[in-house]
Amino acid sequence: MRQIGSLPHEDAARTFGDYLLALGIANSVEQAPDAWAVWVENDDHLDRARAELEEFSRSPDQAKYRHAALEASAIRVREDRKQQRLRDHYVDVRTSSARGAHSVRLLTLILVLISLAVGAASWFGSAPAAVRGQRSTPVDILQYLRISSIEAPPGADPWQELSQIAHGQVWRLVTPIFIHFGIAHLLFNMLWLLDLGAMIERQRGVWFLALLVLAAAIPSNLAQYHYAGPGFGGMSGVVYALFGYVWMKSRFAPQDGLHLQQTTVFIMLAWLFICMTGMVGDIANTAHVVGLLIGMGVGGGRYWWRRLSRRF
Repeated sequence: MRQIGSLPHEDAARTFGDYLLALGIANSVEQAPDAWAVWVENDDHLDRARAELEEFSRSPDQAKYRHAALEASAIRVREDRKQQRLRDHYVDVRTSSARGAHSVRLLTLILVLISLAVGAASWFGSAPAAVRGQRSTPVDILQYLRISSIEAPPGADPWQELSQIAHGQVWRLVTPIFIHFGIAHLLFNMLWLLDLGAMIERQRGVWFLALLVLAAAIPSNLAQYHYAGPGFGGMSGVVYALFGYVWMKSRFAPQDGLHLQQTTVFIMLAWLFICMTGMVGDIANTAHVVGLLIGMGVGGGRYWWRRLSRRF
């Protein structure tokens, strides 16, 4: 905050302060030993504020200064209401864990348990194709969970493989999120799901989380299938959607109680980039990117729309 000058009388100083506030220049007026000092909060506004002060000092009786008082009063009322909403929704993230704010919630727990059960039943996608003396094998469960168990002949339309969904097996649009290849793959996704999913479910409710999971799972699964075929699986697309949603909310609506540390943002984005380089093997990168974009859109779409509307 910088002082831009002073005025000899309190009434004049407060009138000028109201005028600056009506112009969008945050300021304060304080009593000094021999005058009333005018302070401006943002350094970017210093030059304009000084120019306005010079004009005001030359002709303080202009009508625009008197009319600014009402607008400044309305601005202060709106700001007071905004600060009250922030206080009402404030969550102390330093102590929220101690109060159980991030405790596991019902839907989050169900998603984790299903993923664990599928992982165990399918030997994490590495079971042998057949086990002698058994009518069904552990890997058979994946044939019912993949987006498609049909292999189209070479040169055929790949979308023909989705005929099972067209004939009523609509669960295949979602169930690939429960398939994991290896314990590390499963644990990585479940740890993020427990953290991000429980946070969202606690703040927004079980139905919102359910809709967000579906809104992320279906498009990310379809996009990954289009790019690489049906042999994929994992909760990563959903996890990145949850991350994108919380990331945008923590930036644009912190009063909603959803927060991420910058370290977490860096880790998630760095891992996304590393996966895309191919350094860690065959990863469902398309699902990751689509999920992230969906989560960011849900979390920040309203803010971006308001900002775009103001421009036009």
